Amino acid sequence: MMKSILAIILLLAGAVASISTAYADVEQRVEYTTSLNSMASVVMNWYGSLITTNKDAIFVAVDNRWTDYRSHYPENISQIKITSSDLTKLEGSSQYQFKVASLISYSTAEGKQSQIINEIFVFDVSLLSLPVIKSLSLEKSEKVAAVESDKFTSSHYKAREFAYAWLAYLDGVELAPSLSSTSWIDTADYTLKIGHKKIQGSVRSIREQRKQYLTKGGHLLRSIDVEKKESKSTLLLTVIAEWKGVNQSGKPVLAKIRQEITVRVLEDKTWKVLAIDEQHLIPDIAPWIGLLC
Repeated sequence: MMKSILAIILLLAGAVASISTAYADVEQRVEYTTSLNSMASVVMNWYGSLITTNKDAIFVAVDNRWTDYRSHYPENISQIKITSSDLTKLEGSSQYQFKVASLISYSTAEGKQSQIINEIFVFDVSLLSLPVIKSLSLEKSEKVAAVESDKFTSSHYKAREFAYAWLAYLDGVELAPSLSSTSWIDTADYTLKIGHKKIQGSVRSIREQRKQYLTKGGHLLRSIDVEKKESKSTLLLTVIAEWKGVNQSGKPVLAKIRQEITVRVLEDKTWKVLAIDEQHLIPDIAPWIGLLC
């Protein structure tokens, strides 16, 4: 009898420990993804705003505290390619260290030039709040052979600045200025398809309704493609994201999400979302690799 009781106690203790571990994992997922997405959006804004030639996008003004630091970059930048990145939370604080290595292409009187720059951003990020850059430091700056590319322009960074901020918002973070949300948050049409279920409404209402399927957890951006539609002022963003967490019943959920976001580029080059079409696909079991897309 005592052995049976002991077995039941151990079984219950194991179940409680398993639930506690799962809950802790979800909390960590929320903290990691919301912080990463918010910081990544700021980093994309930072580099996109440095590109001055062939500029086809507008970015939120960078805090003038960093004017002196930004003067270290070359002038007439045409391309910036992020070659590697690494994120570390600083122990005992709400601060994160974001290391970024980039290849910068620019023009001088002598012709096309390129250089490698390694930098460290330190952000302060309270949970579900917008990040603040606390410090910046330059680890390395080295000239290399000129590299030609037409991929990593300001539009490349604008799409990613938007996508990271958008996913952060879906997970509960404040609306970032980069979303220019006042022009569309209450008017854009949002359609959500999960299996045979289909719901439609405003961004705010669908964001709440999808919580029955994706209650607590976080999105990670895995790819983004941008297509210009018939009208040059209309873009179609195809976003693929992974969501991991729990549903309303507390059951683990792994989702592969495809969003088609139709955007109109206004005369002032800000973006107005017209429609969002979200569909949940069969999830990828294998883990995704990479920090930034």
